[in-house]
Amino acid sequence: MKDRLITPSYCFILAANFLLYFGFWLMMPVLPFYLTEVFGADKFTMGLVLSCYTIAALCIRPFSGYLLDTFARKPFYLLAYFIFTSIFGGYLLAGTLLLFAIIRAGHGVAFGLLTVSNSTVAI
Repeated sequence: MKDRLITPSYCFILAANFLLYFGFWLMMPVLPFYLTEVFGADKFTMGLVLSCYTIAALCIRPFSGYLLDTFARKPFYLLAYFIFTSIFGGYLLAGTLLLFAIIRAGHGVAFGLLTVSNSTVAI
């Protein structure tokens, strides 16, 4: 019996991965304008707030492998994906720049967990 490369699970992972990066890249060009208009942030503050995402994602990735080995991979992936998509609404609810930065860092943590678990579940 020959193993199939294209399976329903694989197609699900491909679609989820597409939506993950689509949402990520859809937000990137809009956020600087949003921070300027809503919070009146200058360029330096804007850079700090937006970099919280990347810094949080980089800091969580070494630990995400351990978490994936400790917990079941597919439920962990689905939980990380749920958290990642839920946080998009948090940007609109942020009333202060500090809260926006905290939400941005939490989104980065979810992104870091999700990208590592996505690659692991796909294999």
